Amino acid sequence: MKLAKFILLFAAFGICINANAQAVNPIPVVNDNWRFSGTISAWVPASWATSTVDNLSKSADSSISDNLNSAGAIAFFTAEAHKGNWGVMADLVYWQMSGSSDINKSKVVLGRDHNLYAGTSGQQTQTMLTLAGTYTAYRSNNLYLDGLVGVRYISSTETLVATEQYTVNGKVKSDVTRNPSYTNQTTDPVIGFKGRARIYDSSWFVPFYVDAGKGPGSNNTTWQALLGVGNAFSWGDMTLAYRAMGFDLKSNIGVTKYTNAGPQLSATVNF
Repeated sequence: MKLAKFILLFAAFGICINANAQAVNPIPVVNDNWRFSGTISAWVPASWATSTVDNLSKSADSSISDNLNSAGAIAFFTAEAHKGNWGVMADLVYWQMSGSSDINKSKVVLGRDHNLYAGTSGQQTQTMLTLAGTYTAYRSNNLYLDGLVGVRYISSTETLVATEQYTVNGKVKSDVTRNPSYTNQTTDPVIGFKGRARIYDSSWFVPFYVDAGKGPGSNNTTWQALLGVGNAFSWGDMTLAYRAMGFDLKSNIGVTKYTNAGPQLSATVNF
């Protein structure tokens, strides 16, 4: 249901803006002038994580609805600059997810009220920053293709606040709070391609993006892919796509594999 509303919002926005507009060619013009673009996105992925230590493996997942309900600060930005066939790009994905739980048990023993409370709250912060140089490998009136080479920085921080309190007849006998925090990060080289294909000489197009990389060690990989549909205007374009990103984070005891995938609505402004 949420995805259907997402798609209807995109379609309605495109129809309203483009109702009386002349068709714009969505294929970029390549010349010796500088051209810039900035993109802001709303990405709502589901998430999957699998941790492996020796021969033991444990998986956990959260739906799109789960991630929306637990979302904190988020930022999804992309910036590009091109001159001729050469260019540079930066893509930032940043989000915070949080949750909490508690247990409160009470029991009367020998006429005295014994109460035990235990509560936890946690927050996970993930940052994925991709920096790359690009080169236009092919450009026609209906197809645009850039090759890219760069690096991806990934950081994941998990913070936990755990509290335990034991009281007897209202008097505190034990009160313990711990606040551990752990950060894991990696920087890996990536190589890939991106571009767009025009649909039937119209302002509509199919955006695509693929990259993959491998860092040090046999279990350290990263990848990203996107495919969607968009509509171009005189000021830029709107796109609705399915975006997926996967990466591994190594620790001193094992490896955790993360995958995030879901619909993304983006608005790009050209300068």
